[in-house]
This record gives sequence, C-alpha cells and structure tokens, in this order.
Amino acid sequence: MSETIRNGVRLWYDVQGSGEPLLLIGGFALLHNQFEFCDPILHEAGIQTIHWNYRGSGKSDWTMTEPFTLEGWVEDLKAVLDAAGIQKTNIWCTSTSTPIGMRFAAKYPERVKSLITYPYYKVDGYWRDVFHAAYWVAHVFGITQLSRVFAGVVLTAKTLYTTDHFKYEKWAAPHYEANVNMTTMKELMETLSSTDLTGDIPRIQCPVMLLMGNESALNDEESMESASFERLIGDFLALKPDAKVQAVKGAGSTYCMITNPEETCGLVIDYLKSQA
Repeated sequence: MSETIRNGVRLWYDVQGSGEPLLLIGGFALLHNQFEFCDPILHEAGIQTIHWNYRGSGKSDWTMTEPFTLEGWVEDLKAVLDAAGIQKTNIWCTSTSTPIGMRFAAKYPERVKSLITYPYYKVDGYWRDVFHAAYWVAHVFGITQLSRVFAGVVLTAKTLYTTDHFKYEKWAAPHYEANVNMTTMKELMETLSSTDLTGDIPRIQCPVMLLMGNESALNDEESMESASFERLIGDFLALKPDAKVQAVKGAGSTYCMITNPEETCGLVIDYLKSQA
C-alpha cells in the first residue's frame, strides 16, 4: 500500500500483481472493497490491479481543505497514477463513482487504454434523491444501515430476504463503516448529485465496454426506471453507439462483481485480451 499527496491531501492507493494494468473504481461506500472477490481472479489472469480512494473517503484523507468536485477527484486519480509510475491503464468503474473514470477517460485520452464501465453518467431527480436519502439514512440510523438499504436495491428479487441477501449485507456493513465519514459525507453526496457528463461521453476515444448485472430487485418499479438496465444502456448508447454491451445475466446491477465474480471477471479478462 502506498500514498501520495495532492494539494496537501494524502491519497491512498494500492498496486498488486503484474501484467496488464487495470484501475478499479468502486462506489462511494464500498470503494476498493467492491472488487474484493475479483482481485485474486484478475491477478491469476495476469492483470495488475490499481486500487485507490478519492479524497473524503476510505483510506485517503477525510480532511476537507477545499470543496469536493468531480474535477478534483479526476486530478487526484492522475496524481495517483503519476505516483505509481503508470502512464496508461485500463479502467473498470462501477456504481456511483463511475463518472470519475468516465471524466478521466475524456480528459486524459492518452492515459486510458480501455474503459469498462457501469453506464451511469448523469444525475436526474431520481438519482439526486438516492444520494440525499443515503446521507439521511446514515445520519439517522448509522452508516452500517446503508448496506441494508443498498443491498435491497442492487441484489436480484429472488435473492431478497434469503441467506445470500443477509450474507452480502453483513459483508458490506463493516466496509461501509470503514469507508464513509459522516463529517464529509454530505458534501460528497452533494458533489455526486450534480454530475452530468453528456458532453464527455461522445468524446471518449478509447474502446468502451458497458458492464452490469441485468437485474435488480426494484427494476420493475416505475420510480426505478432511471436505474434499470434498459434505460441506462439505451441512454449511453445514444451518445456512444460503438460501445460494447455485456450483461451479467441473473446478477444485480452494480453487485455483479460481488455475487458473480467469476462470470463478471471472465467478461472483463476476455475484453482486455481482445484489446491487447
């Protein structure tokens, strides 16, 4: 594990394995832990993983010396890659932190070989409410309760209230508590709730693969249309029609790498080989 400093803030990162570099960006609460079950599979396939935590979260400084911005997090990422001596990398990003990888790919095309991403690039009223609700759930009921809320959304309907549901919920809870800071969470949620990369998506030059599970417990609810597989994929392809689409069938949206790591990693590994 290593660290670098940008604008007086310590940024944590961790480089493991050797071979084709792959930067991993997980959601705001799971961060690097979102790929915990994928790491050994990727390493065995000859892929070098680069994990990091952006300022205000996880193992990086929780100090707020300046307002959080998407652009600031992108510059944090550039500082991490510079410190690690990685000039060009593949990126796999998912969940709420996806815009960081997308913006980085659009801003620094010379640093990105390929982008594997959850197709979430724009915040609408639904997503804004999700971010605000997440803050208030953590504020009122405690950070660990966020794992219960999000597991109930991103797992499949057939998984709800089963042994697997409770297993994944309990697995996530301590990671949420370690990665989320209530002092900075409100500002972090405000930053995530004001994202619109509509102009960036068509300008991404590297090959792009859209990757997510094709199910979630609430996809059939009208209020969840913005988070549905069809809506997310369709909206992204309207901006970048040459993106490749891979669905992890029977897996929950952004939890596919947690509940179905072998299948999900297999798609990622095959895609990286096809771009070599």
